[in-house]
Amino acid sequence: MDTKEIENLPDRLPAGILLALFQDALDQFRKEEIEREVFLIILGQLTDRQVMTYELVRSDIRNDIDRTLSGLWNTGSYDEVDLILSIVVNLGLEICFEKIKESLDQNKDID
Repeated sequence: MDTKEIENLPDRLPAGILLALFQDALDQFRKEEIEREVFLIILGQLTDRQVMTYELVRSDIRNDIDRTLSGLWNTGSYDEVDLILSIVVNLGLEICFEKIKESLDQNKDID
């Protein structure tokens, strides 16, 4: 899976297909088959399509995404922060949201 493949998907996909794509992205990232930047772009693209289903992502996949993204949180990259915040808000990721709040409390001088 690469960013071109994901970008070329239709704007609307059935929730089941999106679920499989989310799982595939998580698996590829864990196996180091895709880099962090590509993983985040893919998650962002899939999240945009998930929003269009008007359904929640299945809780086990959402929790897996939540734990994975909370481990990737890094305030050193504006692009990553922007993308992760979008994913967190649109998928309702609680663990990552708490990590973000904690980092803001610790780093008062973030640009």
